Amino acid sequence: MSEQEQHLAQIRDIHSGIVRNSPIYEFALSGLTVTEASGPVVRAVLPLTATQVNSKGTLHGSVTATIVDWIGGLCVASASADPASAKRGVSVDIHVSYIGGAKAGHELLIEGKADKVGRTLAFISVELRVREQGASDQGKLVAKGSHTKFVG
Repeated sequence: MSEQEQHLAQIRDIHSGIVRNSPIYEFALSGLTVTEASGPVVRAVLPLTATQVNSKGTLHGSVTATIVDWIGGLCVASASADPASAKRGVSVDIHVSYIGGAKAGHELLIEGKADKVGRTLAFISVELRVREQGASDQGKLVAKGSHTKFVG
C-alpha cells in the first residue's frame, strides 16, 4: 500500500469513528464516501436521499452546515503528519453561504481544505457542488463554507 493510500485509509478510519460515535453525523452523512485525502485537502461524495432534504425537497441547510463542521476536523487531521493522533479541535466559528440547491437523487461533491493549521487555530474552506448521480462533471456550486477550529 502506497503512502497516499495509507493516508486515505487513516482519514477514512477517522471518518468511520466520527460517524459511529455521533448520531447526528451518522444521520446527516449516511452514504458518504471519503474519496481523497492529500495533505490539507479532503474530498468526499454524498448521494442525496430524502432524509437530507427539507420540506421543499432541496438540500437542508442543517445538513450543509453539518458537512462544513465534519470536514473541518478531517482536513485538520489530513494536514498532520500523523492523522490518527492529530488534534482535530473544536469549532470556534462556522459560516455557510447557500448559493444554490440540490435534490434527492443528486450527488453532492464535497471539498475541504485546511488553509492554515497553527498552534491554536485552524482555518478551513469548504465547497459543496451538486451534479446528477453518476455524472463525471465537476458539478454546480451550491454552498461555500469557512470553519475556524481551536486546535491548541
